[in-house]
Amino acid sequence: MRLGSSGAENAGRVNGRPARKNALAPGPGFGERAGPMTSSLELRPVRHARDRETFLRLPWKFHSGNPAWVPPLLFDVRRQIDPRRGEFFQHSAGEFFLAWRGREPVGRIAALHNRRHLAVHADGAGFFGFFESEDRPETAAVLLRTAENWLRDRGLKVARGPANFSIQDEAGVLLDGFEHAPMAGMAWTPPYHRGLLETAGYAKARDLHVFRLDRQSWRTDQFTRMCAVAERIATGVSLRSLNPRDLPGEARRLEGVFAEAWRDNWGAQPITADDFLKYYEQYRLVLDPELVLLAEREGETVGLAVAIPNVNEIIRRIDGRLWPWGWWRLLRERRRVKGVRLFLLGVRPEARRLGLPVLFTRRYHELLARPGTYEQLEFSWILEDNHETIALIERVGGWRAQTLRLYERALR
Repeated sequence: MRLGSSGAENAGRVNGRPARKNALAPGPGFGERAGPMTSSLELRPVRHARDRETFLRLPWKFHSGNPAWVPPLLFDVRRQIDPRRGEFFQHSAGEFFLAWRGREPVGRIAALHNRRHLAVHADGAGFFGFFESEDRPETAAVLLRTAENWLRDRGLKVARGPANFSIQDEAGVLLDGFEHAPMAGMAWTPPYHRGLLETAGYAKARDLHVFRLDRQSWRTDQFTRMCAVAERIATGVSLRSLNPRDLPGEARRLEGVFAEAWRDNWGAQPITADDFLKYYEQYRLVLDPELVLLAEREGETVGLAVAIPNVNEIIRRIDGRLWPWGWWRLLRERRRVKGVRLFLLGVRPEARRLGLPVLFTRRYHELLARPGTYEQLEFSWILEDNHETIALIERVGGWRAQTLRLYERALR
């Protein structure tokens, strides 16, 4: 989401531990060129649970051992990519593919027909996501062409991505900042992915910026002056945290603000009250209600800011696995998380001159100032042309940690 004004045994080790018996065999990984091709490449759709598990675990083959990579939470992604259980498949369609060289999986991709996106934007865009490939242009080209053909057969005009279901999920290819581990819900890709996509004929659609702000980097004097100005112009505005005892009502209020604040934002698709409730249930064990803020004026909700603790700090330590003991560590260590990701900040059009982004940011600053709590705030992601939000972050001491790029290619 975004901010805005609106089969073989792994012979190595995984994160310092012996590899599991069902881990994938090692292969060319982080920027490593593969050797000569030994057999022909075959693309097959994922049809069965065993193939789905191979699809799910393929990232370990390329990235395990890289200190910046955070494994996917297997329990969560396994449900998402299952057509019988995944929420995406309740309103849209997709197909998952694996690339094989003999008995070895060497790449994966998803082709995604996101009907919610098309209902809002009518731009003929389909998406590709969950992209992984060995560092061979010919492998990436076959994966991408397979997804393109699937999208073209459904009448779509553009292939855009990578986006894991939508651009409001994990999306983009990293252009810089590879040394920084992603926060919760953000993508991390190795440097060679950019070259694979551009060699296959993909061009820039949009750049997405990731900014971070450390407890020590706040420009306190300047920020204090900004807050004083915002206080004067935000007459009648009050901020409060999420009320977990009124979740249906809170979800309706969040839906209303999102619909208006993101109406004209590039690529945004609606988030309904039901969606907010599902997200809450899905992440309730790690959510902090203090990080979900609503701005109210004369009884109306006019702005929202939603942040989540960076549970990737824990997911990396449990290697993406909740069983047998990962769930216990997740519960035990959730209060020790040091990062926070602010991923939604929006204001209704009629309230955009009230300085609400500054007031929201002040609340997060107060949280970071508490001893023994959060230490870093990430703003992600932010569209490259959202100059107002970028200027605010830079004025208070934020620094750009990463740039992600969404690519697209016309389907002729």
